[in-house]
Amino acid sequence: MPLWLILRLRARTRSERELSAPWVRCLRSVCFLVLWLVDPISGFASVAAQSSHYQEALEKYRSQDYATALVAARRALEEDRNNPSYRHIYGLTLAALQQFREAEENLQKAIALKPAEANFHYDYGYVLYQQKKYDQAVPVLKRAVELDGENVMARFLLGRTYVSSHRSLLIGNFSQLALEQFKFIADKNPRFPSVHLHIARIYSNNGDKEKALQELNTEMELFPTDAQARVELGELLLKLGQPEKALQHLVLAEKQAPRMPLVHYTLAKAYREKTQRTEAIKAAQECVQLDPDFAEAHYLLGQLYQETNQPELARREMEVFQKIKRREP
Repeated sequence: MPLWLILRLRARTRSERELSAPWVRCLRSVCFLVLWLVDPISGFASVAAQSSHYQEALEKYRSQDYATALVAARRALEEDRNNPSYRHIYGLTLAALQQFREAEENLQKAIALKPAEANFHYDYGYVLYQQKKYDQAVPVLKRAVELDGENVMARFLLGRTYVSSHRSLLIGNFSQLALEQFKFIADKNPRFPSVHLHIARIYSNNGDKEKALQELNTEMELFPTDAQARVELGELLLKLGQPEKALQHLVLAEKQAPRMPLVHYTLAKAYREKTQRTEAIKAAQECVQLDPDFAEAHYLLGQLYQETNQPELARREMEVFQKIKRREP
């Protein structure tokens, strides 16, 4: 994988990966663009002056042939072990091959050799983020933003990391810190993928549902095929007491992402709100079939069975719910 809120349900995180969210695609494209155009040694310059092995490593990395890229990057390092660009591409390639310990070591060495290179800090921060080392990623990404305040990708990842790390770092104002990063991006580029979705999550978490609704509507106008954002819009409309509007969005989301468990879970809640329990049960059943470990969906299905006088089925679902919860850390 090339380098570059709170999600209240684990299933939501899984669904984002399944959909390959727009912001991920954007970051991947930018990574390839950076490696294509930028030589970290001399700035925005051609890589022609670099080692042929280095150039080969870049080419193979861009084409996602990471094994060959690693060999070429290693040979470049053998020619000059103090070249920060060589360390950098070697570290990136190791990370793409999931060899994170060595990747971190080499990216740190690249930073030590050229500490003012913002992209080095950004890529190292992304590698830490990939491993869910959010505590360590925060200062690294902050430094990337300090060095290059216009790097919206670094700001976006920093905002997400603030949200992910707030419990372990005990950051009391994490939502405001994240919001500052996302708002900067929205002002700079209102069409940045998923930025309005992330702003909406913070507003919703802070209890400002009207502002959250405005941001989600903006996200839908810009990215009408983003099923994740559409599901969250449906969820918010349910909380605002608008189940009919919620259902309209959720039915469309189901067509866009029929294998996304969260779609069916939220649909089940919407049908239940409208006392359409047969449809609610069907949606909840589809959810747990797609994701058997979705604890909240089993709980909802159990409630629906109880409400439709099916006590044995209700008991079974509650037992599954409790079993899943006991497995959680």
